[in-house]
Amino acid sequence: MPRTRKGVLVIVGLLVMLALFLACKAPEAVRTSQEGGGAGTPIVLPTRTPLPADVKPIPGGVLRSYYPADPPYWDPNMGVSNYAYETLQRVHTTLVQFPFGPKFSKWDLDIDTANSFAQSWEVSQDGLTYTFHLRQGVKWQNIPPMNGREFVATDAKFALETQIKTGSAPRHSQLEVINSIECPDKYTLVLHLKERRADMLQILASPYCIIDLAPELVAAFGDLNSPKAVIGVGPFILEDFVPSVKTVYKKNPNYYRSNEGLPYLDGIYNVMITDASTSLAGFRAEKIDIRGVSRIDLASVKQTNPDIYCAEGELGASEFGLAFRTDKPPFSDARLRQAVSMALDRKSVIDTLYFGYALEQWGPIHAASPWYLKDQGECAKYYQYNPEAARKLLADAGYPNGLSVSMLLYSPSEMDEFWVDSLSKVGIKVTMKTVELGAYMNVLYVQKSYDDIARVQMWGGATLCPDTWLNSIYGTGYVNNYSRVSDPKLDAMLNAQMVEMDPVKRQEIINDIQRYEACEMHYVHWPMSWGVTCMHSWVRDYQTHAASYHTGRIAELIWLTEDAPSRKGPGI
Repeated sequence: MPRTRKGVLVIVGLLVMLALFLACKAPEAVRTSQEGGGAGTPIVLPTRTPLPADVKPIPGGVLRSYYPADPPYWDPNMGVSNYAYETLQRVHTTLVQFPFGPKFSKWDLDIDTANSFAQSWEVSQDGLTYTFHLRQGVKWQNIPPMNGREFVATDAKFALETQIKTGSAPRHSQLEVINSIECPDKYTLVLHLKERRADMLQILASPYCIIDLAPELVAAFGDLNSPKAVIGVGPFILEDFVPSVKTVYKKNPNYYRSNEGLPYLDGIYNVMITDASTSLAGFRAEKIDIRGVSRIDLASVKQTNPDIYCAEGELGASEFGLAFRTDKPPFSDARLRQAVSMALDRKSVIDTLYFGYALEQWGPIHAASPWYLKDQGECAKYYQYNPEAARKLLADAGYPNGLSVSMLLYSPSEMDEFWVDSLSKVGIKVTMKTVELGAYMNVLYVQKSYDDIARVQMWGGATLCPDTWLNSIYGTGYVNNYSRVSDPKLDAMLNAQMVEMDPVKRQEIINDIQRYEACEMHYVHWPMSWGVTCMHSWVRDYQTHAASYHTGRIAELIWLTEDAPSRKGPGI
């Protein structure tokens, strides 16, 4: 993000990167210390009169959007970049899926049996065998080398086995529980697990678990890390990609829901705009159809564009925080991590940076999740702003005169400046070590070789259940364990909740984990903000979802009215 006040407030992204804001309901009874403080002046958002029930979507037209950075890679097994997955998921699909669209809750994580790629499935009584029955007659996109051939169970087997054997695949660690995969016929996929997994279906529904990959793609292109290899069975075809210029998609006529008229759009035209003020100007000029708008800009945008309507998200899907090198001094000492947490004035962040529209995030479980624990015990004191106590913790740890550390990041924002200023006040001098996105992902995600602290995106629109909030970020050896946590006591609890199928017993274990993490503070979470997505009047049936990286499933339901400018061409 640019180093401006707007940088930390603007919701950047592509068409559905604008869905970075979860619509999860915030906990009904949150402690006063976690409330936003109410400094923000309530903003009345322009809303649209609901359409009559008999109004049907009008097919055609091109949705115009923008993106701030090219995907750092094209192989879905190379990392967790939102820029990559928001591109890939317009083309690809997953085995099972969540419900999407205006008819469903934005935080509905029940598996959609009607519209999933697998039409039905059974789970054995012991929870160790999952049998999926795939849709018949599904065609790959009609592009060489796939040439519109039928999708079969061995394609899904290849995709899952590739993720299992690729250490950098986002759900590699979770999928290692699969002991073997069988395809008794071309429409049946059988997964045999080593042990039970309470979140197995949710993991398979994650946008990271792409199942339309095929050996022909590797044979044709050498590997999957090329835009030419982005061929799937999803709603859109990647038609054109010009680095640092544009990404263009067109409707996939072979899409398995085409008999329902989906997708409604003829295509999506995304132009790369790195500067937030330029993309906002494009939205004001009606060259961009849909955009996240910061609260600092909202009143002005409503004046220049009175016909827009806005959807106010609830808690942001993109949650940031600090990771620590817990495997070496100084941050192997929990007192240093606790001091960092107590140096952060969360209420000030919420009131000054987010105008009161945010919520404190304590610990590893999303604050809007039913698994979240409000009373985190005695160690909840480390979430309170107390610079004096933070300085004492440093002194007790052997740093009475403070210490100097570095912080890895890319694209500095006001968030980073706030961290640097806050930590300096308790005696921690931070030097920002800024690198470009590709190098950042390599150092943080692949090598985990940063020096002291890294500013990280804790979660995005693919982190949706306890296993992905807990094991993938805190478990020893997991690919998303940015802090290099290796804690036998914590691992035992993580593994216990992972296999516990009784939700009541599982909740008790997850509560214990949250209390434990309040003491250990392996990560320090930044507050979660509410966001606003605004659209011009011709955009219909856009609905965000917690699984916001499922950009294709969200975009396939969008349609444009007959007066949409892009029905005459993209014109950006």
